[in-house]
Amino acid sequence: MALEFAKQGELISALAVTGNLRAMVGRRHVFHIGGYDPIVPETQLARLRRSLSSFAKTWGVSAQAPGVPESTEVSSSWSAHSSGPNWSTETRYEMLRWDDLILADHLRHPVSRLAASMMTLIDWIITGTLFRFIKSSWKYAGFFLFPYLWVTGFALVGAGLGFGVTRLAGLHGAGAWIAGAVITLAVFAGMLRWLGWKKPINHVFDDWIFSRQYVYGQRPLMDARVDEFAKVLVARARANDAEEIVIVGHCLGAALVMETVSRALKLDPDLARHGPTICVLTVGATIPKFALHPAGARVRTATQDVAAASDIRWAEYHARDDAISFYRFDPVTLKRVGHERGNGRPNIRRVQMHTMMSPASFKRHRFNFMRMHYQMVMGNDQRSQYDYCMVICGPLPFDEITAPDGGVGRFGADGALLFDHVPLAPGVEKVAAGAPVHAA
Repeated sequence: MALEFAKQGELISALAVTGNLRAMVGRRHVFHIGGYDPIVPETQLARLRRSLSSFAKTWGVSAQAPGVPESTEVSSSWSAHSSGPNWSTETRYEMLRWDDLILADHLRHPVSRLAASMMTLIDWIITGTLFRFIKSSWKYAGFFLFPYLWVTGFALVGAGLGFGVTRLAGLHGAGAWIAGAVITLAVFAGMLRWLGWKKPINHVFDDWIFSRQYVYGQRPLMDARVDEFAKVLVARARANDAEEIVIVGHCLGAALVMETVSRALKLDPDLARHGPTICVLTVGATIPKFALHPAGARVRTATQDVAAASDIRWAEYHARDDAISFYRFDPVTLKRVGHERGNGRPNIRRVQMHTMMSPASFKRHRFNFMRMHYQMVMGNDQRSQYDYCMVICGPLPFDEITAPDGGVGRFGADGALLFDHVPLAPGVEKVAAGAPVHAA
């Protein structure tokens, strides 16, 4: 008897139960912990919708995130739906929030910010952390140093103008020194105020101040927030209302994911045995930002806890063109690695940005480091082995979509999931893109 596409899902599910076909994911819950970026829920939802639009065009699927966010201080969530001719996946996307804490940092006085950022620079030098950055990822070390180079430039411009004006005015002695100092400080303060948020120098300074304080355990509100994240994760696993739970950590958020999952395991050692498969995805990750600091024992321990939890899947993606991350650097062993590592603790995958972005987009944004950094949590222009939207909204289980080839070769031009390489039950024909399924 021939079945229409409307019946294909029932047949595929039946085959999966009998072991003849690997199960597809019909319901997934995604937790997203972002980096040091005060994104409010409405902005994050708008970003996701743009990404889903690209996802739909790239893979020939249908993808939407209708509705409005349901928000609390700790989280904000909404639903997304994706489908192809022979599959359908519902995703509940939950943003674990700490934007209020970041915005509070942005209110600090400029003098306080400058002083605290200089304390961070001195600490990173004295503890050797900066030199470990240079050894592990010279690009990331450059990212750390870039705001300091900017303010050094501001100071040099101010001093140059102060010297020039006093010379032109014919001032000498104490008067020249006082006038020069006033001009230097005025120019420096003006440039920092004018360019500080535009570049964004002040934002990065706040990031590094936060990092120093957090690694020394001086951010009690952030500690309390991570405890709340862990409780939310445990509650969701116990609810057992999804087949997969994927916890995404981007940038600094990857370290917070490590702590969240570690604390969740302490609250509930059976976290991964309530029903949903627990999966961790770290992208553009900066776990070594804390782990390489001598005081970063807490983050190192949390990362090792996640690596030791064999029931939890973990994949980390590295991209050479993402300068704001630790490329080819193991977040657990804190050592350099080769192109790939597939032992699952974590699976380290190497991807190329130019395979994810259109040639025009890659050329336009290649040296826009922040834009390249965020590509890891955006929809792709081209089918590639890594696609953020395919991981969180596609039908393939985490282990399959994070395999070396990802979704490449698994979907037809019309978005249909292909099963040509999967043995089927006798009398059942393989599914090709756009072709119906038949039963004996």
